[in-house]
Amino acid sequence: GTSPTTLPGTVPTEPDPEPEAPAGPEIAIAVAGDGEAGVVWAAPRVGEPGDGVSYLVTSTPDSGELVVDAPVRHVVVEGLTNGLEYVFSVVAVGPSGSSAPTTTNAVTPDSGEAFSIEQLQKLERHLQDKLNKAHGRFHDARGKARAKFEKHEGRALSNFDKHVGQAESRFQRFEGKAHARLERARGTDRFDRVHEKTTEQLNRAEERLIEQINRLEERLDDKLGDMSERLDDQLTRLHEKLTERLDHLREQLLERLENADEHEDDYEHHSEPVGTPQPAI
Repeated sequence: GTSPTTLPGTVPTEPDPEPEAPAGPEIAIAVAGDGEAGVVWAAPRVGEPGDGVSYLVTSTPDSGELVVDAPVRHVVVEGLTNGLEYVFSVVAVGPSGSSAPTTTNAVTPDSGEAFSIEQLQKLERHLQDKLNKAHGRFHDARGKARAKFEKHEGRALSNFDKHVGQAESRFQRFEGKAHARLERARGTDRFDRVHEKTTEQLNRAEERLIEQINRLEERLDDKLGDMSERLDDQLTRLHEKLTERLDHLREQLLERLENADEHEDDYEHHSEPVGTPQPAI
């Protein structure tokens, strides 16, 4: 590509950053009906009416495409064959591109299966609420980790500045004493000898100062590098915990759907999924 041209005396403008593709669903669940299936999903940012974000729902085997405008996050896929297993895929689509697909569990439509739009809406709200809470814990923990890193980073930079300042002060004191000796020798037969010796001493002192500052910079770089690696490791572990939590949530919801008759109102009345509590992110 070519660089943008600018007129003399003007400041070149930075190109606008590339817009990001919309955030795709992180959990998608399907429920079977009679010749149909309900698909429900949750995304970190669900979009708002008018922002151009929609969700494309497809299936395997192919049953066509359905498009749902945000912020709606459920759809009924009709015209399915009873007894045939289906898996659905949901993709967020926006003006700047598409997200990666998220697949559902496999379901098999049957004449004995049924669900209502109200049940899908309850599941949608429950699913999004749990996703929001999981992401809230993740963002809080990530913020604390970064704040801790910035605190230690600031302390390391402050110590570096302190040690550099001390080294420079020592050099300046030595330099001042050397110039004082030189001034005392001025006008005497010792001046040339003192001048030569003072110049050598100052040169060596300046070299030692530069070496000391270089060592301090190397130690600072090593320390900040280690801190950055530890932060990256911590953020990776936090993201892994988030993924584990979302997987666990999905498994619990699927268990509930298999026992829908026993837990008909769970999505409205339970604040936490049943099962073994998971450690907070």
